[in-house]
Amino acid sequence: MHTLTGNRDQVLQLMNNTIMKMQTAPQAGAASIGAGEGDETDVVAKLNEGYLKEQGGSGGAAAASINFADQQNEDWYVPREQAVAVFQSVMDEYLEEQGAPEAPPKPGGVGAASIGKGELGHSEIAANIFYGGAAPGSNGAGAMAAAIMEQFDNLDPKWVEVVLQKAKLLFKGKHHFITHKEVGNINFDMNDETTIAVVGDWGGGNQAAQAIADQIKDIKPNHIIHLGDVYYAGTPKEINERFLKFWPTPAEPGKSFALNSNHEMYSGGYGYFDVTLPKFKQPASYFTLSNKSWRLIGLDTGYDEHDLHAPQADWLGAQLQDDGRKNVLFSHHQLFSAYETATNCSKLQGKVQPFLDAGKIYGWIWGHEHLCVAYKNFMGIKGVCLGNGCFPYNPPQGMPDNVEWLNTRQQPDDPDYRGIHTFALLRVSAEKIVIQYFDQDGQKGYEQEWN
Repeated sequence: MHTLTGNRDQVLQLMNNTIMKMQTAPQAGAASIGAGEGDETDVVAKLNEGYLKEQGGSGGAAAASINFADQQNEDWYVPREQAVAVFQSVMDEYLEEQGAPEAPPKPGGVGAASIGKGELGHSEIAANIFYGGAAPGSNGAGAMAAAIMEQFDNLDPKWVEVVLQKAKLLFKGKHHFITHKEVGNINFDMNDETTIAVVGDWGGGNQAAQAIADQIKDIKPNHIIHLGDVYYAGTPKEINERFLKFWPTPAEPGKSFALNSNHEMYSGGYGYFDVTLPKFKQPASYFTLSNKSWRLIGLDTGYDEHDLHAPQADWLGAQLQDDGRKNVLFSHHQLFSAYETATNCSKLQGKVQPFLDAGKIYGWIWGHEHLCVAYKNFMGIKGVCLGNGCFPYNPPQGMPDNVEWLNTRQQPDDPDYRGIHTFALLRVSAEKIVIQYFDQDGQKGYEQEWN
């Protein structure tokens, strides 16, 4: 991922200018696509609506992003608004195609995944690639960049056409949801003694993601679960180049599992359903992995944002049998949060509340928030947030009463890039699950026991 696409101000300025250019360009009149149900979606209107929401104009999405942004590293911007994520995805691919130079890291050490802005200004890079400005680093490039980007008319028409055509594809509607009734068995067995690596929000392909993958390879777990998020919009290209390319595939007969998420669904889920699932030989976006003592249940909370698309709730109820096994759920979205208080968890909570009330869920591991948090028993379950797989973030200050452990370890040699990246290793036995939390450099930060 190019660091320019992680610069919030640059992304939103270019997005606003691109929208204005589209509104005045001849091709804007043709900027509509089939939405999958006979309606047409205006690409320009969709981009503009997303831009306004991300700027805090209206709606719950903006409120969630404001709260979420407090945890982000200032040099790498990740919105939770579909249109902005799609725009980032197109922008990032275009930078790669045009051979855009990368800003060198800040002096003073880069750690395993530093992305500092460096001496070469992002404005110079943007002006050169998207507006036809002077080459970055040349005499007068900086002054020219500031002036050239003030006028949307200076945008390269080729860039505007690329956004229009690629956005049409990415806004084409959702992939068909694959149910267990269509594919048959989605219940898998695991040995009574087994190891499972779990990582969330890992699909960035950056140095942090690769460092995590190397640690998992060294441990050689039997199975691996990804909790979702391939950046920026889970396109087939991003799935192949930022996720599958670096995935630490377990040795046979071990299996890989991947959960759906909001970022995969920003492009309709086509990369997830058509590329990831076939590669992993995973029939559907939800599943069970069980032995005689434990039942691990993966859920799709991404197809319907922070919710369970039918028939998952009914299927989940059928899995939660009173057969002596403890049930541990896995999903991308959180059941609750001590830190991201603006996020609305009510739809998901409503679907699972009867099972919580009946004491049928022992534990739950999710991602979405770029943090690593082990919760005390809360809402009747043991909860874990494991969403700091690769994206730069700022660990929050303080530990609310329901938090058992928060990973606040900092990058060892980069003061501008604070949060460390983490995965969990589950050591499963008949009597218990021991969860060990390892950072990108192999250091174990915490261990807990579920029994």
